[in-house]
Amino acid sequence: MLCLKCGNEMKENEQICSKCGYNKDSIQSTDNPFGIKNQGIYNPNSINREEAEEKLEHEKEFNELAEIYMRPMYYNFKKGKFSWCAFFLGALYIAYRKMIAVSILVYIINLVILFIFKDSFILYATVSLIFNIFLGISFKKIYYDDSMEKVGQIRKNNEDKGFNQLTEIVKIKGGTNILYPIIFIIITIILLTVLYYVFGFRMPKVKLPFRVPSL
Repeated sequence: MLCLKCGNEMKENEQICSKCGYNKDSIQSTDNPFGIKNQGIYNPNSINREEAEEKLEHEKEFNELAEIYMRPMYYNFKKGKFSWCAFFLGALYIAYRKMIAVSILVYIINLVILFIFKDSFILYATVSLIFNIFLGISFKKIYYDDSMEKVGQIRKNNEDKGFNQLTEIVKIKGGTNILYPIIFIIITIILLTVLYYVFGFRMPKVKLPFRVPSL
């Protein structure tokens, strides 16, 4: 939220503005909190109440649109904790979240890892695990930041539209789409088939530390 006195951005759990010292609850005890002494600090460059309230309303609408865009896990993505879906499903889950460019990049990286370590299953599995852990750690923040940027771009490109119209646009642009991961699976099957029959490509070999006796 924004400080009603100086316009500084405050965290949700902050009671007092770190820039000007304004107590956000003091608005209830005075009709003119702007440009006055508060907490022993005076800010001569205070903003007017109407401007601050307009900014707060703008921020509220923006967050509502972002919540609709990331439905139904807005607060989950905002926390930015580990994503098990990204860890286990990788490019498929990223595509499901409509981040097509990122999903293609992850898909290509997975193919590169497969080609580089095709002769050793252990190395392939180890590198893939490290990469998937990185995806699990970073995906929620990447998705949240990307979604906020896209919502901001939608508002910028549709300044003449009302909140209800913006909501409909955000619903179409955001959310999920099961079709994208299905397309990725089909492409993977076709690609591996071509590599196998045309170029003789084989999946990484499992090298056991012991010899398996023949029957």
